[in-house]
Amino acid sequence: MRKVRWASVWTVLGACVVALAMLWVVLRGRVWAWIPFFLAAGVAIREIRYLQRSRRPAEAGFDERRRGEPDADTGRRRGRRSE
Repeated sequence: MRKVRWASVWTVLGACVVALAMLWVVLRGRVWAWIPFFLAAGVAIREIRYLQRSRRPAEAGFDERRRGEPDADTGRRRGRRSE
């Protein structure tokens, strides 16, 4: 089992609560509440993506090599054209 980053989980939950509260205020006619709504939603999305990246293994193990690594056959780097 992996270690849970509770600070990030609480940040996501708190940002979602603030975003929902600001959305309620926006729906009641307060235009100024769009700014904290978008800020809180952005923080929540950023933390969710951070949590997803932290769970992903460092090397996925796909058959395709990483960009910039030389070919096994030719020794040339991938992505460069022959001139």
